[in-house]
Amino acid sequence: MYSELLHSPFTWIDSGIYRQSPVEPIALDEALATAMKEPNAKPIIHLWIYDKAFWLGRRDAKLPHLEQALKAYSYEGYSALLRSSGGACVPLDSGVLNMAILFPQCNLAIDDFYKLAAEILSVGLADYGKIELGEVVDSYCVGDYDFALAGKKIGGMAQRRTRYGSILQLCINIEGSGIERGALMEDFYHQAGLYEMEVAQRPVPAVRKETIGSISEHMGRAISVDEVKEQLYSAISNKWTAPKGELPLTEADKEVAIQHLTGRLGLFSYTAAEIQQSDWRLLK
Repeated sequence: MYSELLHSPFTWIDSGIYRQSPVEPIALDEALATAMKEPNAKPIIHLWIYDKAFWLGRRDAKLPHLEQALKAYSYEGYSALLRSSGGACVPLDSGVLNMAILFPQCNLAIDDFYKLAAEILSVGLADYGKIELGEVVDSYCVGDYDFALAGKKIGGMAQRRTRYGSILQLCINIEGSGIERGALMEDFYHQAGLYEMEVAQRPVPAVRKETIGSISEHMGRAISVDEVKEQLYSAISNKWTAPKGELPLTEADKEVAIQHLTGRLGLFSYTAAEIQQSDWRLLK
């Protein structure tokens, strides 16, 4: 199966930057996965950016003061989403690139899918150094599928299956400071009450800002998201067939996906403006 994945053609879709409802881009991923039921469905690479939000995991929902922390950060412009993949919070901003790799098969071996993503990263980011795969201890959203440059985590991967397809979602710190994103998460978890809990009861581990990096920090110069997207596309299209395409979705497709995510799966999605409302309460 892995050899088949390595030779799969992709459609390359870049849907741009989002600043409104934070559920919108992942709803597009969900709708694209649903479209994999079509007989001639092909694998897709979907790129997008959300500026700016806390991309929360299920474990973060157990933090005692999560509502208060989200309220405080809403005044700094942060929206919030409880997502359906991944374990813990990732901060998103205009310097973080999100990439979803979608396949029509639902029976892909987990390790094979991650190996393919690792190959895509290694090929696509080769101009910036050797990508190191594996857990970066004390990083935010820590896991076996972290990836790093020179020991500093620049991103991670999370996978989920749908009825018709498989989605592997990645985020890559490109612009700005990884250390500042790490410091943001240190403070976020303080405000959310993580360190008031007994260590054995904490839903997520502590974060040290020094573990987080970005491509710009690693290179010692300002690297833009657009530059990295061009590098990724050039490298990936040289190794795989990857014609550029448009989103093959209607507004109705997106709305169905949003209803599925926020209804059946129980995810929440709030803009910063919604959180700032005096009567706002976090959905339990």
